[in-house]
Amino acid sequence: MSTDGRGPRDPLTLEDDELKLASIRSPSVNNSPVLISKAYNTEYEKALFETSLNPWSRRAFKLYLIVLVGFLNAVSSGFDSSLMSGINAMDQYLDYFHYSGLGKSTGIVFMIYIVGNCVGSFFAGPITDLFGRRGGMFTGAIFILVGSAVIISAHNINAFMGGRFILGFGIAISTTAAPTWITELAPPQWRGRLGASYNSCFFIGSIPATGAMVGTVKMNSTWAWRLPLMLQIIPPIIIISFVWFLPESPRWLVQKGKFDQAKNILVKYHSNDGKMNPIIELQLREFQESIEAKKAEAFWDYRPLFSTKNRRWRMLCLALMCVNGQLAGNGLITYFLPAMMENAGVTSKQRQLVYNFANSILSAFGAFTGAAITDKIGRRRRLYFGSFALACLLTIVGALSAKYGEVGNSNINGANASITFIFLFGLSYSFTYTPLQALYCAEVMSQDMRGKGMAVHILVSNCAGFINTFANSVGLGKLGWRYYFVFVGWDFIASLLWFCFGVETHGRTLEELDEVFNAYWPARESTRKVKVAVKEGGEVEAL
Repeated sequence: MSTDGRGPRDPLTLEDDELKLASIRSPSVNNSPVLISKAYNTEYEKALFETSLNPWSRRAFKLYLIVLVGFLNAVSSGFDSSLMSGINAMDQYLDYFHYSGLGKSTGIVFMIYIVGNCVGSFFAGPITDLFGRRGGMFTGAIFILVGSAVIISAHNINAFMGGRFILGFGIAISTTAAPTWITELAPPQWRGRLGASYNSCFFIGSIPATGAMVGTVKMNSTWAWRLPLMLQIIPPIIIISFVWFLPESPRWLVQKGKFDQAKNILVKYHSNDGKMNPIIELQLREFQESIEAKKAEAFWDYRPLFSTKNRRWRMLCLALMCVNGQLAGNGLITYFLPAMMENAGVTSKQRQLVYNFANSILSAFGAFTGAAITDKIGRRRRLYFGSFALACLLTIVGALSAKYGEVGNSNINGANASITFIFLFGLSYSFTYTPLQALYCAEVMSQDMRGKGMAVHILVSNCAGFINTFANSVGLGKLGWRYYFVFVGWDFIASLLWFCFGVETHGRTLEELDEVFNAYWPARESTRKVKVAVKEGGEVEAL
C-alpha cells in the first residue's frame, strides 16, 4: 500500500492479529484500501503513520552508539552480582577472608552493597534533576571507579566492604540517570526496544565476569578473585571519557527552558533528514503542555510523588516492578547459583563456575530476545503471564532439588533435570523482567517525577533485594530447596497483582500516559483501544 512517499511505518508497532486489509466505501476515497487497526491513541497513531524513521540510517546508527554509553551503566551493575556470585564459590576468596559460602558473614558482604545503593538513591534524584541526566551518569561513574579501586586493592574485610559500599552508592546514581536519559532521548516508536536493551546489558557485564572466573579459579593466590574484579573499572572509565559529548535529554532541556536545544536534538535524532516531522511536532507540543502545567518543586522534597491519585497509581506501578522483579526468585540464581548447584548434586567448584557462565549466556539470550520484541508484545501481558510461568518453573526446580539434590545422590539424570529447570527459570526471568525493570519504571513516571521516581525505584528495589542477599544466604543455608517455595508463592501473587494493577505503557508517548493515569482504573483504561482507519492518502480517522 502506498504511504504517500513517506515510507511504511514500523511493523513492530502493529499487532498482527489486530490488522486486516479491507476495501470499504468512503465518501472521500471511493473503493480505496484502508488499513483497519486498533490503536491506544489516535493522534499518536496518525503522527506515527506519517513519519518514517529508518533504523538503518546513518543518524540511527549514531543514536545507537550514543545510547551504548548509557548502556554501560547497566554493565557495571551486571559485573557486581555475577562477580560476587562466582567469587563466593572460590576457596581463594573464602580462605583469605575466613568465610564460608553461605551464612551471615557472606550475607553481610553482599548486603553492604545494598546499603550503599539505598544511601545513594537519596542523592540520585536531586543530582539527576539538578545537573541533568549526563551529570548523574558522570557522578555515578566517579563513585563506581573509586569503589572498584578500593575493592581490588583490599587487604582486609573492612576495606573490601567499604569499597562495596562506595560501589553501591555510585551504581544507585548511575542507574537512576542512565535509564531516565535513554527513555527520554529515544524516539517514541523505538522507546521500548532501546529502553529494554538498557537493562539487558546487565549481561554484557555478567558474561565476561563469569567467564573470567572460570580461568582465574585455577590461580593459587588472591589474584584469582582480584583479576575478575578489575573488569569493573572499564565501564566507568568509558562513561567519564565520553558522557559530556552526548546529547542531553530533550525533556530535561525543555524543563529548564532550553526549548531550542531540545528541538535541535529531536530533529537530529528523530528524523531521517534533519527536518521536522509529525512525531517531532507532537512531542514538542506535548513537552510544553506537560512541563508548563507542573510547578517547580524543591529538589529534596519527595512528597509530590504521592500528592494525587494519578501520581500514587504511577508509584504503585513502579513499586510493583521493584518488588515483584526482586522477589521472583532471581536472587537465588544471581547470587547463590553455586548453592543451588550443590542442592542439585553438582559439588565441583570448577563445574559450578562453568554452569554459572553458561547460565549468564542463556539469560542474556532471554533478555535481549525480550528487549527485541518489547514494542510488539507490550508490557502488562508479558508481566502477568511471565510471573505465572516463573512460579511453575520454580516449583519444578524445588521438587527436583528435593529428590535429586541431596548429597550422595546417584541419579545423574535427575540432577541434570534439576539444573536444566534452573536454567529455564533464569531464561524465563530474563525474558520477562530484565528488559522492563528500568524501562517500565521510567515510563510510568511523568516528566517532573522521573528523576526522583527512578531514585525511589533504586531504593525500593534494594530494600526488596535485601531478601535476595542477606535473607537468602541464611534461608538457603538452613532450609535448602524448601526455601524456593517462598518465592513460588510470591510469583503467583505477583501474577495477580500485575493483572489487576499493571498499566500498559506501549503505544503512547510518555506524555499521553497522563490521560491513562487520570482514569478511574488506569490498569483497565490502558488496555482500551479504538479502531482507526488509515486511508491510502495517509489520513487517519477513528471509527
